[in-house]
Amino acid sequence: MTNMDVTIITGASRGIGEAIARKLVIENHLVILLGRDEVKLKSLFNEINSFGSADYFAGDINDVDFIKSVVESVIEKHGRIDHLINNAGIMIIKKIIDASVDEFIQQMNTNVISVFNFTKIVLPYMISQKSGSIINISSLAGKNSFVGGTMYSTTKHALMGFTKSLMLEVREHNIRVAAVCPGSVSTDLLLNSPMNPKDKTKILQPSTTMRLFSSIIKLPPMRSSVRLK
Repeated sequence: MTNMDVTIITGASRGIGEAIARKLVIENHLVILLGRDEVKLKSLFNEINSFGSADYFAGDINDVDFIKSVVESVIEKHGRIDHLINNAGIMIIKKIIDASVDEFIQQMNTNVISVFNFTKIVLPYMISQKSGSIINISSLAGKNSFVGGTMYSTTKHALMGFTKSLMLEVREHNIRVAAVCPGSVSTDLLLNSPMNPKDKTKILQPSTTMRLFSSIIKLPPMRSSVRLK
């Protein structure tokens, strides 16, 4: 059993997830990196292990069996799970007239249902520990509407409702819950979408956002309904 905080980060191979991992490992977390790109995950794992502690699992978080196997492996190897950061997400920007049900379901599965499943599987361990953090990466799209957001914005609004209700359900167990709602961040999610801004100087870098997650984890657990822009 480790004496470090064990932190699971989904979508850790790039962007915000990678930045969070780099920040937390410096703060003596054992980071568990999850993502579909095994090459990028292994590269980040090797780099982090040169100065900190990490583990990684390549797979699809839409696969419940994969989630269960990850959680069981982490508990068996490290004895605990202190923080879950649900960062993985996809964004398909289309007006509803051009969108398909399959594209909507794809986003709901990754942005909402996988968060539900991962949280549900991790929670019993946090409840047993009487401690933990669950941080969901939402978006300003979870608070605002925009043209082309009929699918993506719906998933992020749903994630906000999930986060608020979850906080009320688990705070009695000393578990903090938070949603982070960034605007435009220079990640593949944005840069490969129709919303890719022409002026890149006006958007956040992933390294700028990583400090938020460290700050949330350090908050008193009962102040758990924190949403940061």
